[in-house]
Amino acid sequence: MGMRKFLAAGAVAAAVAGFGLVSAPAFAQEQDTMVQIPLTEVYQTGDAGSTVALGQTAVDGNLVGRSCSVTATISNNDSLHPGNTLVVTSGGASVQISGIEDAVGSSTLSGGTIVLGDSISASVVLGADGATSIGSRLSVACTALPDTEPPVATPGNPSYTG
Repeated sequence: MGMRKFLAAGAVAAAVAGFGLVSAPAFAQEQDTMVQIPLTEVYQTGDAGSTVALGQTAVDGNLVGRSCSVTATISNNDSLHPGNTLVVTSGGASVQISGIEDAVGSSTLSGGTIVLGDSISASVVLGADGATSIGSRLSVACTALPDTEPPVATPGNPSYTG
């Protein structure tokens, strides 16, 4: 019976992952939880410095408040758009990854850490040529916030008079 529950949990996790939502594979440790932002291929132009929204998703309540490492897997076609910056935003904080369309082909770029809020979104700030033609997959690998022990009370040296 235990094996059936394990297989059922794995099937549910795989189905959720297939839809690009928050997922945790049955075999993963707690720190391996992934949040996927579903993105589509985008071709858009605008003024240099303007922002193009790429996608957004809700964050599972279990993950809100967790520290996450932002990693973008970029699949860039033959067109280059130097200076474009990916911005990942959650809970009022953001992480930026510069140069996301500076080279042809696929690459994985790390952007830093962010604490998850109720939702997470991705956008591109356009570089000097004012265009993006990005086809991406963005993943945010979440790690649990460290457990903190309460500070140990340090006894002082009381001064007695009397």
